[in-house]
Amino acid sequence: MRTFEDFTEVAVGSRTPMEGLVSACPRCGRSGILEPLADGGRDFVHVESEEVMGDGMLVEPIDWCRLTGV
Repeated sequence: MRTFEDFTEVAVGSRTPMEGLVSACPRCGRSGILEPLADGGRDFVHVESEEVMGDGMLVEPIDWCRLTGV
């Protein structure tokens, strides 16, 4: 089963149960969730897909801004 989480439809300052605080993106101004990356970078995710699988959940960003030098 695949679902989509659209953070652009959530008010800035709201908290989501799994992802945390919804903020305004410093690059484009849309609502989203700040996600730290393993390489030390950061993405600001606006829309993600979630798929429940037999061994866990796969979460992939669909629409995001890469925050380098911001």
